[in-house]
Amino acid sequence: MKPSNTQRNTYMDRSIVLFFVITFFVTAAVFAFKYVNYIPCEIIDFDINAKNYRVGEIIRFKDKTKGAFKREWDFGDSSKTRSGLSPFHTFENPGQYNIKLKINGQCEGIKTIIIKEKVFILDSTKLANFKAPASIKVGEVLRLKDNTKDAHKWEWRFGETARVNSIKKNPQYIYESPGLKTITLIVNDDNRYATRKKIKVLPSNKKVNAPKKRIRRPKESSSTIKYAPKDAIKNEPKTEFRAPDIKDSNFASKIMAVSNKKASAKDFSKYLCDNLQLQMTARGKRTTFIEFCEKIKGKRIKIKELEIFRNKKNNCIEYITIQYSKTGLF
Repeated sequence: MKPSNTQRNTYMDRSIVLFFVITFFVTAAVFAFKYVNYIPCEIIDFDINAKNYRVGEIIRFKDKTKGAFKREWDFGDSSKTRSGLSPFHTFENPGQYNIKLKINGQCEGIKTIIIKEKVFILDSTKLANFKAPASIKVGEVLRLKDNTKDAHKWEWRFGETARVNSIKKNPQYIYESPGLKTITLIVNDDNRYATRKKIKVLPSNKKVNAPKKRIRRPKESSSTIKYAPKDAIKNEPKTEFRAPDIKDSNFASKIMAVSNKKASAKDFSKYLCDNLQLQMTARGKRTTFIEFCEKIKGKRIKIKELEIFRNKKNNCIEYITIQYSKTGLF
């Protein structure tokens, strides 16, 4: 017996109602799940803890976000993302990094961290090692010997010029002028381990007496008017340029004025003979004088050591070595 049209319609109405009921409950369940696990992006919170925020130091990250069940950490240094409540991480290079934490695959929190350079620890075994006499006379041969362990390259400066005077392991040198000189030795191209020693150069005892020549002057009448010969005027010696003198202490004071923004590199032009691109060593690193001035501008510094090398002929400063420490920002 075939079902009537009324029975068919009733069966179809029940199926449609059942479909909508099931759809409603599924949608409600999904909505309830999302509602319960919903975390507003603005309340994502995490801590960053370390003794020193420097290259190679271990840094701990800890999530404090409530309701989080899935975490994805991005440390901003091209390393692999990490998961977990409290991961550890180290940075290999100094710089500024954006730390991102993604919670439950939805929201993302960001904090910025600055990693400083690794603290340099001086290895005393790498210091340039040599002995020098307390004094020597002009014209005498100075003989030195390097005793540095594992040294294979040498740069000797004897304090009379800014240039490297010898690249031998055991050099010899003869001073041409008296005074207090500084002997500097750099081994293996590492300025951080340079050694400097003072030596007093005494005048030579030898005196050279030039024979005196008698100059015969022609007799001239009192009425004769004397004029300098034209050739003598042309051949008059020209005055050579010479940079003004400045004491090391005054030079250091000017550098401090640069750090205080009360002076600039241009104020040193007359001492550097307008060479603001002068090569120098600052805190063991080679740079130019103008770059050094820009680097210390607006920063509090303390000068620990300053050494200036001058050209003997024109007194121009040709090289500078400076050691200083930073004491903070203005």
